[in-house]
Amino acid sequence: MPTPQLAIVVTTYQMPGHLRRCLESIHLQRTRRRLEVIVADDGSRDETAEVVAEFASRASFPFRFVTHEHAGFQAARSRNDGVRQSTAPHLLFVDGDCVLPPDHVDAHLSAYRPGTVTSGYCVRLTEEASRAVTLESIERGEFEHLAAVDELHKLAAMHRKAWWYNLIGHPTKPALRSTDFSIARTDYERVNGFDQRFCGWGCEDDDLGRRLKAAGVRFVSVLDRTRVYHLWHPPAPSKTTEWRNGANVAYLQRPMRLTRCLAGLVARTNRNLTVRLAGEPRDGSALARLICHHGWQIECDANRRADLELLPWPGRGRFRGQGDVRVMAMLDDAVRVPWSGRGAHLVLSPNGTIGRPDQIRLRLADTGGMWQALLTGPHHLAGSDPLPQIQVADPSLARPVGTAALLPRSLTTSST
Repeated sequence: MPTPQLAIVVTTYQMPGHLRRCLESIHLQRTRRRLEVIVADDGSRDETAEVVAEFASRASFPFRFVTHEHAGFQAARSRNDGVRQSTAPHLLFVDGDCVLPPDHVDAHLSAYRPGTVTSGYCVRLTEEASRAVTLESIERGEFEHLAAVDELHKLAAMHRKAWWYNLIGHPTKPALRSTDFSIARTDYERVNGFDQRFCGWGCEDDDLGRRLKAAGVRFVSVLDRTRVYHLWHPPAPSKTTEWRNGANVAYLQRPMRLTRCLAGLVARTNRNLTVRLAGEPRDGSALARLICHHGWQIECDANRRADLELLPWPGRGRFRGQGDVRVMAMLDDAVRVPWSGRGAHLVLSPNGTIGRPDQIRLRLADTGGMWQALLTGPHHLAGSDPLPQIQVADPSLARPVGTAALLPRSLTTSST
């Protein structure tokens, strides 16, 4: 069987009637592209599996179903599960409570250019209009007229704003909406997919969008070409009335965000974090021992963003914005961070006490504290108590085994 060109990942939980209509609209897509469909379920305990089995029995393309034990709202995990089950080089994400117009797939793919995400959104149908969206009306293509005029005006305004945000290079907008977007698999893998530390409703798509922007991926709105139609249902229990009160907002707004998240499509460890040196140390062997102890990999590709930008002291250099997290390594018992390190997110020092209250302070050898800081970040608000110092037992630094392969030759020798 030929390799599919597009994988449609459909996320669902406990909405078999909505899912049946979503899958029917996918089945009726007018496209010559080779498709595969993966239903990524968040642990439904109703007849969702039966709906999927019935659809799979008559699907004309590869079809898969993946699920897991339900443990709260885990949309990020479900979408990554769906991608893991797919094979196509391009991905289209839609929610299982949405119906697609017949040319939806081609509208996304015709707008796609390398290095872009094609981003859509939904028309929200009323409860009454949603009941009128039947399998028969989908087959006849007679549901798009059910959209309220003010909903269409809202999407038109979103499209204009997206154009403006792209023009001015806004750092966070237009926001990505997981309801409807497509992306090349290579770009999705470049940022390690959705961050599965987002549990509960909201913000996982905002986070993915910001990381894609950091990776240099551009957003293209397709709201002038197509949109999906959201079928009414009661809101998720974890959804809040005010967005800013959501349980995931603090994690979304963390100051340290790795472009390639740690708990994503693949689980990363501290042994495959990449580091770019922001300066030259006075004692290269001490820096080599530090990098070897943590297991960091030196990033040598100038076109690739590193996880960490490391500035050693004593030494020369300054942060240049070439890494996601700025780390100051105080390699001796200096009493304070020099001026060049004032922008550091983390300060590593022999005793773990050097740094300002708004910087995370850790011992040089504290691999556990370092990992925890990268996973969660400091969840604090302006005016709150200073960040606590994270301290554990202080093991000696590991022997510099293999450091010659990790560091440039000029940094592997001690200087006096």
